[in-house]
Amino acid sequence: MRALNVLLALLVSVFLAFAVFEGGLRLLPAFRPQPTLNQFDPSTGWSKRPGLKVVRDVAGRRIEFAINQHGLREDESVGPQRKPDTARVLALGDSFVLGYTVEQQRTFVEQLEQRWRSEGRAIDVVNAGVEGWSIDQSVVWFVERGREYAPDLVVLFAYENDIYWCGEERYPPRFDKPRFGSNGEVERRQLVDPGPTKPLEKLALGKFLGFVVNAITPRKLPGEFEVEGRKLPGEFAPLLHTPPAFEAAAEARMESALAALARFCSALRVPLVVVPIPSKSAIHADEREYFRTWSSGLKGLPDTAWSPDRPVEIVLSAAKRQGIETLDPREALRRDGAERKLYFEKAREWHFNDDGNLALANFLHGALSARPELAAGGPPPSSPSAAPAWFGAEREGTNWTFVGALFAGLWLVLSAIFIGTYPDEPRALAPFKVGGMLALVFTIFLGGRELMALMPAEWSGWALGVFLVVVLGFVAYKLGRRLATIAELLASFIQRGHWYLMPLLVVLLSIGSLLVVAASSPLIAPFIYTLF
Repeated sequence: MRALNVLLALLVSVFLAFAVFEGGLRLLPAFRPQPTLNQFDPSTGWSKRPGLKVVRDVAGRRIEFAINQHGLREDESVGPQRKPDTARVLALGDSFVLGYTVEQQRTFVEQLEQRWRSEGRAIDVVNAGVEGWSIDQSVVWFVERGREYAPDLVVLFAYENDIYWCGEERYPPRFDKPRFGSNGEVERRQLVDPGPTKPLEKLALGKFLGFVVNAITPRKLPGEFEVEGRKLPGEFAPLLHTPPAFEAAAEARMESALAALARFCSALRVPLVVVPIPSKSAIHADEREYFRTWSSGLKGLPDTAWSPDRPVEIVLSAAKRQGIETLDPREALRRDGAERKLYFEKAREWHFNDDGNLALANFLHGALSARPELAAGGPPPSSPSAAPAWFGAEREGTNWTFVGALFAGLWLVLSAIFIGTYPDEPRALAPFKVGGMLALVFTIFLGGRELMALMPAEWSGWALGVFLVVVLGFVAYKLGRRLATIAELLASFIQRGHWYLMPLLVVLLSIGSLLVVAASSPLIAPFIYTLF
């Protein structure tokens, strides 16, 4: 029995060590696991999971995703059945359409619909975007299921990486995907269900181990090719004036998918419009230079060898050859982008921010409002209208009212506790001491958050990690010989087989050690209190 208790105590200690390490890694954005929105789909490779509600950390923001019963990021009422006397626009595309980086009401799809609604027009804009999809998958979904939505207008939004992925059979690391052949038909191939996500892939520890392995033996990038001594991923091939040989085949398959969509829309007598979404390098000059020199971008490739406009031109040309109407938003986005950033900056994210979604919604409103197919939703404005003042005005940021109320509440409560705990201390000084400590803690937390937001995404996670290591290292230094006592106490509990007391012991020792160091060092105390 004693041997069993010792074994249990050892296992509990190992589990607690694993839990602490896992919890610590989850504090770092680089290693924090993100819930998936998708499930295997035998036709498209993957699709959104109906009825799913999750919150993700994206570009330093917490974004809620609610998928309705029809597998759309829409209200529950939105599905194949149409409302009477209401026009319908169906938006096809990838994560830009889904609104990967913004709340549902901030996506350009939702803002376009609300813009029309504010004018008294009954027009629904249905969001059929799925993260990671390329043009071919949107076409397959529309042919098999999208027709049930009976749209009056279909708008396909393409991004530059669609071109490469239209030539691929698999989107690593998990899913197969369909692709079109040169005959304009989907290749006959059964897509394989990868099964549930592996347990290790759901852990921050799994991401950490993957990072370590990749640092030791770098993985080959999908479609990796070499140009002027630089290894680049296949997604970047459409940017080059002289692309690798596989790019021509990918472009041909992409155009084949567009041709299939055009034929199907023609058979349904539904107008089709293709809108290529430009990258931020095509809109903001500083982002172009950053991407050109970035170690995970073009790695210093000469400006003469590439153009961020080339993928847009490829999509526009392919659509026009197939007789498909196109809209080019670049000029409008550049005009709006001269005043403010429309995308998340540098390495933080590729996608639109709130302003970018608003800018594209405004462009689409001006380009589509007068179309006859939307007449069922009511007459268009007699002249182009400006967005209402409230439209797009909300911005996510620090809620200073809440911060002030929290500070004031803690100040009052902690001052009262301080006076009651230390009756010999001058009461008049208590609010100043407590207020000073709180001010330092709030400054460290809020200032650190703003500082991390200014850093490149690949640095921010490590910066937080270094901060934690420095603080905990100082704690270990200040504890000194007490660490041997702590280790001896833990070993004693394990040897005695007191496994049921191990969680309580670890918690008490951890918190007690931090508080002892905080009490002994006014310099480090605010940082330790910030950890709490």
